Amino acid sequence: MNESPPITRYRAALATLDPRISIAAQLRALFPLIEAELAAGVPHSAVLDDLAAAGLTVQRSTYAITLYRWRKAQRLQAGQPPANDRAPSDGTKQQTAPTKSNPPQALDAIQGRPRNIQTPGDLRKIRDMRIDLEALRREGLADRHQPVEDNSNPQEKE
Repeated sequence: MNESPPITRYRAALATLDPRISIAAQLRALFPLIEAELAAGVPHSAVLDDLAAAGLTVQRSTYAITLYRWRKAQRLQAGQPPANDRAPSDGTKQQTAPTKSNPPQALDAIQGRPRNIQTPGDLRKIRDMRIDLEALRREGLADRHQPVEDNSNPQEKE
């Protein structure tokens, strides 16, 4: 029987694992290989077929949930903050003092605001936005103290 290269790689990786570990743990060990296949354009259904041929029968829901959690863990390890990052429960906020190498950042009182609304997920982001009222007050004060450009008609001033 002539096997495809992914099946051979999956079998080799599965052979190095303890057979007593959970299916999710086995999937996590295979996800670097699976991600390479997905990046090459292989559909998820074909990956599931290859996994079954390699001896790891996985339900689609288990595969999807485990892949989601694995990707989320990879993003966290890469230093990207999670999409639904919450403020500390004690109400404090960590801020660094501006220095020459660290200029002050623009104030953003509303966090989690989508740039545009194209999907129902964008509407959920609006619902889950966090609004820092103190930062909003500071932004308003900063806007009041900036010089206003007068774009009115000069003839009206006479």
